[in-house]
Amino acid sequence: MPFPILPARSLAALGERVALARRARALTQRDLAFLAGVGASSVVALEKGHPGVALGTLARVLDAMDLLSEMDHLVAPQRDQALTQFAISRLGDRK
Repeated sequence: MPFPILPARSLAALGERVALARRARALTQRDLAFLAGVGASSVVALEKGHPGVALGTLARVLDAMDLLSEMDHLVAPQRDQALTQFAISRLGDRK
């Protein structure tokens, strides 16, 4: 079954940003793989937006580039309207 188009585009865009960050640090894919403790094929797959790349691999690659804090922005509570509404409703239940 093919991967849905919108998530595929998001993964491809993420991969492009990872590749740009790597190049900005003058690292080859092999260099980054070594620093992250992953295989070079994992870095290639991540940069191509492959949907099978493990979240742990992304975290290791970001950490190797001192960008691990960027993971904090994924599904950030302050940007999730549904979570905000849920929290407000739960606070209202406490009365």
